[in-house]
Amino acid sequence: MKKLLFLLLIPLLLGNTGGHHSALRKGHDYAVFFYVSTFQPGWQPLPDTQTEAEALTKVLESDYGFEVKLVANPSRQQIYDEIADWNERLGPDDQVLFFFSMHGYYDPGSELGYLIAADGLYRDDYYKTWLDYNSLRPYFAKCKAKHMLIALDACYSGSFGNIERAPDRPAYDEGQDCQTQIDASFQFRVRQYICSSNKDSKTPGKSLFAAKLLEALRQNETNGILHFDDLTYTLGKVRNPEPVHGSFTGHTPGGEFIFIRKNACAQQPDRDGDTVPDALDQCPDTWGSQANGCPSELPKSDDTARDLALWKTAKQQNTETAYRDYLRQFPQGEFKEQANQALRTLEAAAARRRDDTAWEIATEKNTQEDYKKYIADYPDGLHRSEADAKINVPASVQTNEKERTDNMVLIKGGMFEMGSDKGIDEMPLHRVTVSDFYLAKYELTIAEFKAFVDATGYKTDADKEGSSYVYTNDWKEQKGVNWKYDTRGNLRPSNEYNHPVVHVSWNDAVAYCEWLSKETGLKYRLPTEAEWEYAAGGGSNGRTQWSGTSNESTLIRYANYSGNQDGYANTAPVGSLQANFLNLYDMTGNVLEWCSDWYGSNYYYSSPSKNPTGPASGSYRVQRGGAWHYNPESCRVADRFFVSSSYRSLNAGFRLARTK
Repeated sequence: MKKLLFLLLIPLLLGNTGGHHSALRKGHDYAVFFYVSTFQPGWQPLPDTQTEAEALTKVLESDYGFEVKLVANPSRQQIYDEIADWNERLGPDDQVLFFFSMHGYYDPGSELGYLIAADGLYRDDYYKTWLDYNSLRPYFAKCKAKHMLIALDACYSGSFGNIERAPDRPAYDEGQDCQTQIDASFQFRVRQYICSSNKDSKTPGKSLFAAKLLEALRQNETNGILHFDDLTYTLGKVRNPEPVHGSFTGHTPGGEFIFIRKNACAQQPDRDGDTVPDALDQCPDTWGSQANGCPSELPKSDDTARDLALWKTAKQQNTETAYRDYLRQFPQGEFKEQANQALRTLEAAAARRRDDTAWEIATEKNTQEDYKKYIADYPDGLHRSEADAKINVPASVQTNEKERTDNMVLIKGGMFEMGSDKGIDEMPLHRVTVSDFYLAKYELTIAEFKAFVDATGYKTDADKEGSSYVYTNDWKEQKGVNWKYDTRGNLRPSNEYNHPVVHVSWNDAVAYCEWLSKETGLKYRLPTEAEWEYAAGGGSNGRTQWSGTSNESTLIRYANYSGNQDGYANTAPVGSLQANFLNLYDMTGNVLEWCSDWYGSNYYYSSPSKNPTGPASGSYRVQRGGAWHYNPESCRVADRFFVSSSYRSLNAGFRLARTK
């Protein structure tokens, strides 16, 4: 629903020099993070607000000299009191960032926006327990700090004031020297804000704000200064929802926040005079022309230079002809392995295109003969199961060495790059190897879960606690909802039992696996997070950003996401869309899928390189894949979600795995 990532970037904006910059200006930099992860009953929890606030705090303190205070799960009154206390402490040369990360609401009737603190009731017809933006303005007006930035990371937060969108490009004067830029920024009184969305948009529980914030903080700006326009420009790359910003009462036109590193404007030592500071120079006592400060190595021979030049040409052209020409001229060249891998990737992509084209021809002609021809030409094709269904081939004939009659697909193990640079908990990108395993072709259906309940009398967590979360016009907890109900809290008819089961917790999914294992003598389980990401992205070669494609324009062929683009307003029957390259359906979208792992936000920094299974303990379990109402960014195969083991809702189900 909302993401504090976005707020975080504000700190940057605001953030300037604390005591570390006393030679550059008077005053200090402060940041106060109000974040709520646990709410009153009815509100969806936001467990990642704490992780993100702590991550940003670390950067602000270590790199930029901020003094930061974290206020966890504050009540409405505690927020007022905390701001009042800071108003007494702050001086006229200080900067302060007030950062709010929690649920939000906008009432179009009164045109007022609200923040939901830890004591905000879910049903509050007159919003008495909520914190409206207008009630905060008197507190902000009494703040003595010369520069103040308000960061609102909440749904509908753009209702705070008149909004602007990201600039086409930064607008400050890049020709000014470091000290002049700092002096210019502190001539004016600044009252600015930045919001994660406009007044008409929700902020998803997962977003790009934190990644974009870290991207801005880590880049080496000239003289160590990050300008407000730089930050909003970077944030403007997020399109759904689009961040907005503006100014409010007390702001002087021309003023801006700048964010100053601890050692900004300082002359960096450079012993060898090659313009690469000693701190970054890998050869600090030798003049060098390379970016790392080292001298260029002389080529071993003219052939080495030709080898490199031809490789660069081949890579730029990225065609089979170019790579084969490189290998012909340099069969033992420096880039032999890269060229061969590139050829394998191109061939795999070409094979998929040929397969897709053959299937499109078969479906266009739509005759038994053409479907049989497709099977004859592509016995292990991407669309084999669909072709089998068209000609009613018995299940015993449809199976092959890669797939069993229980719809478990053999996933051949391999190595892949796990994670991404788009989310704090997706970093770092790291190499992982997984062994062979089986994974269900489809998400578990309601009919399959019903067989388990009928056989055992099992009571789900929703049954035991008497409710689950549904969505009509808002998220809400509804009594009496369990696995028999749809996303809106309606009892499903039996003809919809081919949809994925929802309103099941991690505990329920594990119970099903244990029952099926006893029934069959085989060891069924939930996939690990690494197994899931490996399979969703297509295995070790030709990996894709979403399951089946890296092109957002073709995502609709593979995924039920962002509403009813695929013809289904909510969940879709399993297998309704196209499978990925490993013949797995709905790995992207439809419903979130439970994994076996405990969640660890920093686990990727220390996870084993072979068959990682997650932290030894934790508070939350992992979900993957996005759901029917998620935007494309939140459906990426690298995106991670996490909730408690007993949590259940309208958008989460599971898929079976089994060790080979």
